[in-house]
Amino acid sequence: MLSHPEPEERETPRETYSCDKTLRQNLLTLREQPGWSNNLLAKRLGVNAAVVSQYLSEDGCIYPGDVPKLERAINDLLNNEARRRASGVETALCDEVEQTRVALEYIRKTSDAGVLIDESGGGKSRGIEFYSRLNPTAIVYQCFSWNISKASAQSFMFDVAGMSGYDGRTPRAVHAVKKLRGSERLLVVDDAHFLHHTALQWWMHFHEATQCPLALAGTYALLNKIEADPQIFSRVGLRFEVKKMDDKGNLLVDRDLIKHLIKQLVPKVNGEMEELSDLCEQVAREHGHYRSVHKQLKVAVEVKMGNPRLSFVQAFRAAHTMLVRNYNLN
Repeated sequence: MLSHPEPEERETPRETYSCDKTLRQNLLTLREQPGWSNNLLAKRLGVNAAVVSQYLSEDGCIYPGDVPKLERAINDLLNNEARRRASGVETALCDEVEQTRVALEYIRKTSDAGVLIDESGGGKSRGIEFYSRLNPTAIVYQCFSWNISKASAQSFMFDVAGMSGYDGRTPRAVHAVKKLRGSERLLVVDDAHFLHHTALQWWMHFHEATQCPLALAGTYALLNKIEADPQIFSRVGLRFEVKKMDDKGNLLVDRDLIKHLIKQLVPKVNGEMEELSDLCEQVAREHGHYRSVHKQLKVAVEVKMGNPRLSFVQAFRAAHTMLVRNYNLN
């Protein structure tokens, strides 16, 4: 009986997908900065280093996979880095940042809606920035005076969802819900106390429709808005406050964080560190907290540049008189 040779198996050509060239170039630019590598990018994106390597290869292609999902993560990573660079100071791991990280992680793991409360300038936004750098799939919506409406929230989430699969007729919010449903991506709305009431309702409904965990971060004014609406109040399951008080009710100030701000913003402070830290601590205890310290240090540097004969301590005191302050420094 004659045997017939087995037919030769032919490997099916693997389909490749063209990447977004602008996004790819921006990621390449980030990788070329000191401290970055394919391995670090992969860790931040939650993928294998081989995926990053292929995405950044010269042919601009990647093996079959969910390319839009990867590029959404890349876009989030680049946006988070842009926010960090714009702030002018590298975020340091301190108690306020750690409390914020723990709260956001708890909300993410429970897939619940929660509120994170802190006084303005207390470190909440820094904590969100730190968390988003380690978790680039988190979606951070920063509230400003021009984007606190329902329409702005809807437009933002439509952009996050991307145009892939959009037929041009489906309502944008419905398209965004379909794309995000089941993704378990953490939604973070920072400075949510600025939101219009209808926008706050929109975020709660979007959370319920997508089952994405939702963190609303803001001042105590946010609690007032939530408590004023029984439907929103009943939907919020978790509440976290960034605590900065000791057992006697005195405000705690992180001295290490203050020194970090000084080292980042004030060049060659040398022997003035302790005296300057004392002054910064006074500012941190007042309204605005660490944000006010940041602002006053930046103004002090400008004052010092204009009058080099001044010490940094003198420049800091001069800056205090140039800012809106309702208290005097000791």
